[in-house]
Amino acid sequence: MALGAFLMVTTAQAQWRVGVTGGADYNVFSMDQQYMTDYKVDGRWGLTLGVTGQYDVNDWLGVRADLNWTQKNYRHSRVVYSDVNYKLTNNYLQLPVMASFSFGGERLRGFCNLGVYGAYWLNSHRKGSDWNSFAHRTFSFDEKVDFYDKRDQRWDCGLVGGIGIEYLITNHWAAQAEVRYYYSTTSTTKQYMRNKDYRYHATTTIQLGINYIF
Repeated sequence: MALGAFLMVTTAQAQWRVGVTGGADYNVFSMDQQYMTDYKVDGRWGLTLGVTGQYDVNDWLGVRADLNWTQKNYRHSRVVYSDVNYKLTNNYLQLPVMASFSFGGERLRGFCNLGVYGAYWLNSHRKGSDWNSFAHRTFSFDEKVDFYDKRDQRWDCGLVGGIGIEYLITNHWAAQAEVRYYYSTTSTTKQYMRNKDYRYHATTTIQLGINYIF
């Protein structure tokens, strides 16, 4: 009888919501530099846009899934050769699935998202300069980066967590602000050579969203 009452209350409180999100992200690219002691890798800012859907089981627990276009950009250069400067832009289609925990008042609430994500590397572009040792001159480039199946791992997965606040504008509209962190557990390179070459993304997003609550 108690279980039945609990299910009735849970069902009464359950509701769907859909929305859109957008913001900026800062990506850090890590790699094993091995013998490249003067190789320097720096993070870069990018953009993130997406749509979101959430099923609220009750007042404090929901299940959320987003479909995002997210840039995971970075820059690499050489300490010794100042002319070597590569700026890479990497576009990913990303699907985080998370448990969403909510707490606070009726209008203003905090929330925490925890879960996993899967992503696909759509394309890559690089821009910058390099040194031609044969011609003894610096050259510039602005070009698409081709993928090689033997080298590039285009599927990505990892862990995701975020914390934010939500303001209920009306009974059906809510605005959110969130800081979210994506930690990749999949190397962007396949290990086909004797010397292993592991490379990973870690991305922090700052995003705003608007949701319609049914």
